[in-house]
Formats: sequence, C-alpha cells, structure tokens
Amino acid sequence: MAASGDFDGFAVKKRKMKNKFKQMIADAAAEAPTLQPLLQAEGATRERKRKDKKKQNAAMEETVGVQADAPGTAAAPPPPSAAATHQPQTAASRPPVLSHPGRGKNGKGGSLLQQMRQRLQGGRFRWLNETLYTSDGAAALEMIQQQPELMEQYHEGFREQTKAWPLQPVDQAIRWLRGRPLGWTVADLGCGDAKIAATVAQTVHSFDLAATVPGVIACNMAAVPLPDAAVDAAIFCLSLMGTDYGAFLAEAARVLKPTGWLWIAEVQSRFMHSGGHSVLPAFLAALAELGFQVKRKDTSNSHFLVLELQRQDMQHKVNGGGDRQRSLEWPELRACQYKKR
Repeated sequence: MAASGDFDGFAVKKRKMKNKFKQMIADAAAEAPTLQPLLQAEGATRERKRKDKKKQNAAMEETVGVQADAPGTAAAPPPPSAAATHQPQTAASRPPVLSHPGRGKNGKGGSLLQQMRQRLQGGRFRWLNETLYTSDGAAALEMIQQQPELMEQYHEGFREQTKAWPLQPVDQAIRWLRGRPLGWTVADLGCGDAKIAATVAQTVHSFDLAATVPGVIACNMAAVPLPDAAVDAAIFCLSLMGTDYGAFLAEAARVLKPTGWLWIAEVQSRFMHSGGHSVLPAFLAALAELGFQVKRKDTSNSHFLVLELQRQDMQHKVNGGGDRQRSLEWPELRACQYKKR
C-alpha cells in the first residue's frame, strides 16, 4: 500500500509539473514567437535526461540481480516494504503505465515538443497577421522583402486557422470565374499560393507581397505592374489587409477595363464596430464614388461576405491609386483576429 501511495503521489506531482510547463510554453509562445529553437533544445535536453535515467535504473537492477545470484552469497531477507515492492506483479496489482508526455490515454496525438511547436507557429501567425493589418502596403512589402520566409509562414498559419471553415472563399472565387468568359484576363490581388491561377481557365496575373510559388509577382497592391484598363476582373480574396486598403481598390479600378468586374471576399467581422455598428454601407458608398455598382451582395456565410461589383462610370479614372483615392473617405476596417488553437 505504501508503494501504491508513493506512486500515486508521484503521478500527481508529475502531472502538475507537466501542466505548469505547458502553460509556461503557451505564455512564451504568445509573447515571443522566436523562442522555438530554445524550446526545441530544452525539449531535447529533457528527453536525453529521461533516457539517461532509464539506463541508470536498468543497470542498477541488473547489478542487484547478479549479486543475488552469486554463489555462496546468502541474501538477507528484505524488509517487508522492500519485499512488497519487488514481488512479481499481477495485472491487478501492476501500476498503470504513464503515457508519453503530450499524449492522450490512447497513446496517440502529438508529443509535447510537437505541441510546443504548434503553439509557437500559432503565436507567430497571429503576430504576422496583426502586423500586416496594421501596416500600410509599402511597409508590409518592405518587411516581407527583408524576411521572405515570413510570407510562407503566414500562409501556413492561415491554412491551419481556416481549415475548419465550412466553405473557403477562394473556392467561391473559382466558382464565380468558371461561370465567366474563358477569354477574360484576371488580376488576383493578394493571391497567396495562387490557387486561382492554377485552377481556372482564364489568364490570371497573380500578385502578393512575396512570390512563394512560381508565377506570382511580388509587389505592393497599391502599385501593381499592369497598364491601365488591362484586365476584365480584379479579385481581392481576404486580402484588403493594409491600413491603406483604399489605395488597393483604387489601383484595381485603374487596371480594370471600363466595364470590368471587382470581386471581393472579406471577413464579416471586419465591418462591425463597437455597439454593433456596421461600416459596410460606408464601404460600399466609397466604392460607388470610385465608379463601382454592386451587382450582388452575399452575407449568408457565417465567416465572410462576398461582393460582386462592376465599373459603371468611365470618367472615374484613377491614376495609380493617387489623387482620386485620397479624396475618398474609406471607413476603418477592423483587423481580422484569429483564435488561439
């Protein structure tokens, strides 16, 4: 009974230490996403110590067994508690096997190190996401040019955050284009991994802050390398991220043909301010000033809305997102915040 009590106390203590360690990792991930190499080293050290301890215990048991079997050696009867400890164990008396740290009762799931890595990746994604939403296009481009790997990390985190969405907005854009003329030329502004270009039959120019896949052109969405009136459709699929997003839309108006189409998908919560006030009417009013008329508005999805607009006024000429854009009043859109996972 004493051995069983000692084991239970040890298990409780180890569980508390494990939970405390996991909480420390979560806090560190939220505050400093760059700690991953240090945490990996810490995890490796802990694993190495565990293995060394296991080897030492095995060696001690082997030594005791050899001494007990040595000829001419009379083994003294062990104390009652020690004898109880070393008696052969039955299935009923054997203590439960401790699962690997970070695994469930069935032994499945990621290791503690894998969980640490996932938390760090999530923290880094949220930091990148907030930075991109609170910077203008030029500053975001400069940051990504200095650290190109950040863009792939962002895309990886974005896929992880949105994989549970019942419907992906990029698939909506693809479905819309499949119902449009095959001869169209399309500008995908903020294209991510360029899934649209890889899927539809139309000619697609893909733009983003970094070229993470072949065919993507890295640029500021307020200054894309296309001539005036060059495309039939411009697409913003969750990519109105900068504080100067109005310049992105003005640039889309510049490169669109006189009766070209603008397709927008955005997270619904971005248009909702405190007190339940929606800035969507003000957003649509600014687009109307830019020369666009709403042809379809879909707010049925719980995560994002879809807008289909067409240019109506050929006089709304926007030179590179310049004077005309600055005269418009664009409402402030909330930064999109993703939950911790």
